[in-house]
Amino acid sequence: MNDPTGADATIAMRNAVAIGDTFADRYVVEKLLGRGGMGAVYRVRDRAVDEVVALKLLDLAAATPDAVERFRREVRLARRITHRNAARTYDLGEWQGFRYLTMEYVDGESLRELVARIRPSTARVIDFAAQIAKGLAAVHEAGVVHRDLKPANVLVERGGRVVITDFGIARGVQASDATLHTGGLLGTPAYMSPEQISGETADLRSDLYSLGLMLFELLTGKLPFSGDTPMAMAMARLHRPLPDMRSDSAIPAGVAPLLERMLAREVGERPASASEVGELLELALREFDDHDTGTLGMPLPTAHTPTPASGAATSRGPAGLTGSATLGPSPTAMPPRSRALAVLPFRYRGPESERYVAETISDELIDVLSTMKGLRVSGSGATARFGGDGDRDPRTIGKELDVDAIVDGTVQLAGTKIRIAARLLEVESGFQLWSERYDGSLEDVFELQDKMGKRIAEALRLKLEVIAHRGDASAEAIEVYMKARAIGRAWEHKGPNGSVATYRACLALAPEFKPALAGLAMATMRAWFAPTVEPDEPDWPTLARVAVEHALAGAPELAETHLAAATLAVHTGRYRDAATSLRTSLRLAPTYAAAHEYLGRLQIEAGRPEDGASHLELALELDPTLVAVLPDLARYRALRGDLDGCARELQRFFSGPRRSDLPGVILEVRVAAWFDQRDQLVQSLARLHEITSLGMVLSGFMNSWVDPELTPEKLSGMLNRVRAVVRNPRFLSLVLQLSTEIASHFGYEDLALSCATEAAESVLVDFDWIERCPPLARLRTRPEWANIRQLVRTRAEAVWLA
Repeated sequence: MNDPTGADATIAMRNAVAIGDTFADRYVVEKLLGRGGMGAVYRVRDRAVDEVVALKLLDLAAATPDAVERFRREVRLARRITHRNAARTYDLGEWQGFRYLTMEYVDGESLRELVARIRPSTARVIDFAAQIAKGLAAVHEAGVVHRDLKPANVLVERGGRVVITDFGIARGVQASDATLHTGGLLGTPAYMSPEQISGETADLRSDLYSLGLMLFELLTGKLPFSGDTPMAMAMARLHRPLPDMRSDSAIPAGVAPLLERMLAREVGERPASASEVGELLELALREFDDHDTGTLGMPLPTAHTPTPASGAATSRGPAGLTGSATLGPSPTAMPPRSRALAVLPFRYRGPESERYVAETISDELIDVLSTMKGLRVSGSGATARFGGDGDRDPRTIGKELDVDAIVDGTVQLAGTKIRIAARLLEVESGFQLWSERYDGSLEDVFELQDKMGKRIAEALRLKLEVIAHRGDASAEAIEVYMKARAIGRAWEHKGPNGSVATYRACLALAPEFKPALAGLAMATMRAWFAPTVEPDEPDWPTLARVAVEHALAGAPELAETHLAAATLAVHTGRYRDAATSLRTSLRLAPTYAAAHEYLGRLQIEAGRPEDGASHLELALELDPTLVAVLPDLARYRALRGDLDGCARELQRFFSGPRRSDLPGVILEVRVAAWFDQRDQLVQSLARLHEITSLGMVLSGFMNSWVDPELTPEKLSGMLNRVRAVVRNPRFLSLVLQLSTEIASHFGYEDLALSCATEAAESVLVDFDWIERCPPLARLRTRPEWANIRQLVRTRAEAVWLA
């Protein structure tokens, strides 16, 4: 038979593999699984052994001698490998001019398809990578280098097994020659190692680099190097440094050092073997709860420990963050009381063709809730029978599933508009504890499910904490606690009716109520930060320190505790401890918006502005009322000369549900002064005069920007008057920054340097300001500035390296 080409080849291919036909007198074709550059893959039933296998058929148009040789090599190399995490290849044949091979059929989907559909939990990602590493170890032991490892070439079986496949461009490695030349650019650029990109010698560790890229992408949602095209991204690996793994809250602390090694540009700095990588990943995985679940509510299979059939809690990273309760790095969280939750299939109202939307939103919510430390979430399989419009009595369902609470909801679709309603029901009483409604568009359903899942999960989190610890508090104490939270949201912390006093009243009724211990710690930190405007103020620094100590000792499993510890560390200049505490907080509660806000602000100041801006945007996505992040985003844009972007962020702030105009107005004043916008400066200063409390304290000081009679002595006198009411080191450093800007603007460089030095020798970490603030341009030419810059940079590096 002549080998057809072009259109004839396509027709011949289709004629040879029609669904239902028997191929090669042996394989009954059941389904087309996919097409690639060299051919197509089908699910077939092998009549000889009555088993389902995969049939890979070489496209006749691609059947060049080189392609045929690669096809044969795939079989020869794959036959050497016998491991559960690498696809088995059975046979190579030719029938009526068609070359084919048969291999193990994996009932699942590619890793690329899975992550495009839904985001796996962190524990599941680490398990995926550990299984891939084990499969690679077997591949390498068989003397094979894969050379094209990527998510599309990794299959995930429905039961959770991960399988490496497609050895089409793999190469054998002789025992006497453990390296090989790439022989041209083969593989997928987005996942190539640097040596593959540059055409240099590659060895088994090239596969480890590709695995590192995949692991980074699965954890963070992006590849470590950016570029307009896959090739541009690939070339960036040759020239750009790695991003900071240890400051990224999406990367667990126990995984970051390994990732740095796997993605080392120099081959010799990478792990020695895939076996080593697999062992280290399993070690990191052991730090998660024993009942970690996967994205789809399936058990998470691992080699080291069995998992139950129903889903349960996952955490965002290994514990491993130790320290004392005397305000060092946050201690490892103690095992919390188990909380159990079930997410029922959301009821759907809309066209039948779009029913999958409700299913994906329920699955996303299960996955996000499963990342919360100490929360056991029933998988979708356990709750599937409660779908439809039948009886959903929470007391009956709760007893059957053995959970404390259930989440129920509806999804309504009309055209491209979608409305999601969710509610939390207590099993014991059947009462509704919380409900909320979300509106969106179907145009990007995956973005919608991700956003809604996170927002619902964060809204549920504190309600679930109260359920978990209600045995430690009476109904009266819980009522007082909720009142304290409401007062704190209004930013009223001091005085007999403030949040601090109200949390104390709660703890007087329930001394071991963990949410109140954490709440008091955060409230006292915020009370200390605010300037002292009343006589006979309490000793807030001591009160804050003691409250954080008590929370670390009594409620270390709560994310709020570690945010309070991070805040205290920042206010006392211990930035490495602050970053560690924030990482712990986000490991315990990955959707905790306030922790994302604080980490984002800290990262922007410490010279990681792009990472910080991402955390601030995520905080606002999780909690749309958290508009306090917008002045930080506006300053980030202004320091880069993007005044239009700055104005847009401030407009979002002033039109949002803010507690006070003060942060936005102060930034308006500063930006107008930085860029000599006189009319805007006068207008913003007038607005500042209208703001009471803190605005009254600062308004005269800020008015120095337009004082034609300002002298160094006058500015110093006003600074001292502000000092009298500002006793928090963090707040004082902000005031000293303003003093530096004003003094520098008027040419009083010695005073400006004095203020900047005082801030740098205290707790200033704002390296972005040091490097970019426009009024400081002349100061940056002074020799004294080098020491100021180094002091702040050293402090900032503590954030980066934590």
